[in-house]
Amino acid sequence: MGKVQPAHARRKIDIHNTNQLVDTPTKQHLLSWGLTLFVTAIAALVRWPRLGIPNDVVFDETYYVKDAYALLKNGYEREAVEKANEFLLQGRTDLYETVGSFVAHPPMGKWIIAIGQQLFGLNSFGWRFGVAVMGTLLVLVTTRVAIRLLRSIWFGSLAGFLLAIDGLAIVMSRTALLDGIMATFVMMGVGCLLLDRDRTRSLLSRKLKEDSAFGGRFTWHPWRIGAGIFLGLAIATKWSALYYLVAIGILTLLWEYSFKKIRRARKPFMGTFFIHSWWAAIQLIVPAFLVYLGSWTGWFRTEDGWGRNPDNPGLLNALRSLFNYHEQIWNFHINLSDEHSYEAYALGWPILYRPTSFFYQENLPNCASSNCAQEVLAIGNPIIWWMSILALILLLINFLRSRNWRSGTIVFLFLAGWAPWLLLPDRTMFYFYSVVFVPFLVIAIAYIANLIYLGVVARESSRKAFLVIGTILLAVIIGVSVFFYPIWAAVELPKDDWLLRMWFSRWI
Repeated sequence: MGKVQPAHARRKIDIHNTNQLVDTPTKQHLLSWGLTLFVTAIAALVRWPRLGIPNDVVFDETYYVKDAYALLKNGYEREAVEKANEFLLQGRTDLYETVGSFVAHPPMGKWIIAIGQQLFGLNSFGWRFGVAVMGTLLVLVTTRVAIRLLRSIWFGSLAGFLLAIDGLAIVMSRTALLDGIMATFVMMGVGCLLLDRDRTRSLLSRKLKEDSAFGGRFTWHPWRIGAGIFLGLAIATKWSALYYLVAIGILTLLWEYSFKKIRRARKPFMGTFFIHSWWAAIQLIVPAFLVYLGSWTGWFRTEDGWGRNPDNPGLLNALRSLFNYHEQIWNFHINLSDEHSYEAYALGWPILYRPTSFFYQENLPNCASSNCAQEVLAIGNPIIWWMSILALILLLINFLRSRNWRSGTIVFLFLAGWAPWLLLPDRTMFYFYSVVFVPFLVIAIAYIANLIYLGVVARESSRKAFLVIGTILLAVIIGVSVFFYPIWAAVELPKDDWLLRMWFSRWI
């Protein structure tokens, strides 16, 4: 995914790199982290206030909140009693039967939820605390990834800011579901991959002679191992993160091959795919597998978890039982085709065809109007999402024309989170699954903006026009987020004001 540029092209890009608007590396570093923390603070400001509202068990919180508390108290998920949600809201903790419960997702994300329950109790703030931490951290990590990937402090920070104020990212940071947690772990893995790419190329460029046979010997990749660890945590939250493990493995091999060609290895294909591929697989897959297996520790330590066979003790039998359990989970996922009023085929996700309503009430008491409504609607900022479609198309064209590895990487990582769902048209799925690729939508917008800036910066009039248009667009995006925020955060609205935010009938 890399292409050697002529020397004059490289010099031109270096001259116009937006990082060089700051004159020293120390100031660049301070500005970079200063903007990152500023953007993260904005993210916290729109995620943390009123986190416990609505004081209810919303949408799939009905599964994860109870599973998390069972993990906290027993180390494994237990079957809930019939009126568990009512008891939960009353502050009761006698929520479970004595038998283990079959669950469709691994434990890691539920442990994150359980941490908040341990710290703040079994209440709506407590069970959303861990998710809010991860959602805020997602903005920080995405900003750092964008700055490194785009090689621009300002436009990388723009990507983080857009994520901070996007509605889907906000809702998934304020609701005790697993997808936002998974997205954060995935982005940490992507960040490690980029660090590995930069570190390895810098290291090998100093050591490797051009015109070698296979493009270098085996190299220690600590950041690649880090990527494996974080992707293992993501898979231990939801299995759909497996797509990103595959995608990052492919990117690793493509970047290895590209680097060997740049170094004029005589046999770059053989060096990459027959010699170094197995080493890369070990450094990615082994840590991911060990982390995933470790997430089931609570289940291993008990004899009462679902699928455990106390009549056959021993590690080997426990592993066999876990394998059988995974077969049941697999069958559940591939056969899930129940009808749901908010199900949404993946083809419509980028255009916001059918968002997911997590919570809705009307006829609220103490309403200043004749009728008030309160909703948590999982939907992105429409301007951000619709702009990102154009940005991704432009990046794809840019990659096909120039083989620009950054454009290709952004598009590829977006597709890793979206395209696999297109192959499952009969499976029940929801729009909010798309939170995992929202970081790549905002990075795509920021990168296109950066490319336009690099193209017009030499002409003063064009640069001023870019800044004016960009400021207007950013103001519109902020205005739309402010307008939609009440239906992202369950703020009470007069029913007529709520209807103003339902731009299409499919949003109701």
